[in-house]
Amino acid sequence: MLPIYSILYSFAFILYLPVLLIGGKLHRGFIQRFGFLGQELTYRLSQKPNIWFHAVSVGEVLAIVALVDKIRAEHPGRQVVISTVTKTGHAIAQKRFKKEDIVVYAPLDLGWSVGQFIKAVKPEMFVVTETELWPNLLNALARIDVPIVMVNGRISDKSFYRYRRFSFLFQGVLRRFRGFCMQSAKDADRIIELGGLPKTVAVVGSMKFDDVISGEPVTKEQLGLPGDALVWVAGSTHLGEEKIVLDVFKKLKAKFNSLELIIAPRHIERTEEVCSIVTQSGYTARRFSSPRSVPSSDEVIVVDTIGNLKSLYRLAAVVFVGKSLLGSGGQNIIEPAFFGKPVIVGPNMQNFAEITDVFLAARAIVQVQEAGELEDAVYRLLSSAEARQALGERALMTIQKNQGATARTQKVLSQVLNTTQFVRPS
Repeated sequence: MLPIYSILYSFAFILYLPVLLIGGKLHRGFIQRFGFLGQELTYRLSQKPNIWFHAVSVGEVLAIVALVDKIRAEHPGRQVVISTVTKTGHAIAQKRFKKEDIVVYAPLDLGWSVGQFIKAVKPEMFVVTETELWPNLLNALARIDVPIVMVNGRISDKSFYRYRRFSFLFQGVLRRFRGFCMQSAKDADRIIELGGLPKTVAVVGSMKFDDVISGEPVTKEQLGLPGDALVWVAGSTHLGEEKIVLDVFKKLKAKFNSLELIIAPRHIERTEEVCSIVTQSGYTARRFSSPRSVPSSDEVIVVDTIGNLKSLYRLAAVVFVGKSLLGSGGQNIIEPAFFGKPVIVGPNMQNFAEITDVFLAARAIVQVQEAGELEDAVYRLLSSAEARQALGERALMTIQKNQGATARTQKVLSQVLNTTQFVRPS
């Protein structure tokens, strides 16, 4: 079935080319996705044995930073290669990993692209973050006996349905995996149903609970905000959510004069669009990257940079995590919770379902179903410093209780590197 899949994938890629062109996604680094890494990169790759980590975008990259640090320290004779798919993921990887690490764009799942790429990297081990199952890539690695391990593994309801429909493409190669480090028992059961061998599957928790890199501190003064400002941070917002947030902000600003709003769209490419929405709502949009000005009561700060959201969460009195009201899947709630902040999310947290359930069980977040409830939730928290503190403390305690997945995952990877026999982590 792989030849048929390859033909269909190639045909789909050709049809998608105009979208890539129009969307500006055919950047300079895209040539790497065809397996052409250039002489300089190829030379660097040849200098040491390589451990190849694949992390599709920003969330996956951030989840493995601590793990890569541990593996690099434990195995100094090996070199780390990190592949990503998105431009933002690539930029974050270049910023967060060591200079000696090699950051590249992952190959397209075309037979010849994959072949070229593997020939250049010659990986001692391939580590895939979460659930990126590309048949040609995985089969090519398995054919030459490269150990494959999944870390921070999770399978959403949508992905599980899709993978199960095409399980004939994956069953054989999943049996060749040396280890699956899954986030929850549900994820473990699903990977076994898709073809993973039970003896290679372990539930280690989510490494995102260990992602405690706090970023460079940012002060209210640096942002041109009054020292007594109540800051509402709307992070990782999705199309349509900014208008909802701004409507709520306008109503609450009349009740809380010191309320200030910071909006960080999920994709910075939408910065111009979000600034326009802010202006249409009757406020002045000030980009985070612009020179700091004197405080102004009609400004809304729009984050137009990568990697600063965590620092801004530190300033928040209240946090709304986006792509959860109108988007699909939600975004990471651990980042603001780590700073002990009261967090509000919408109903659509499918990509973080297990983590959300953990927080809800601990009464450590507020989940709303629609815009009206968002207004009520923000109002209640702004009205009570005690309520904000209690919710934030429960959020931080939830994180501390669930940490340790990175160390457990490191143990699995080291066992795979040092022996052919997989041992379930304790």
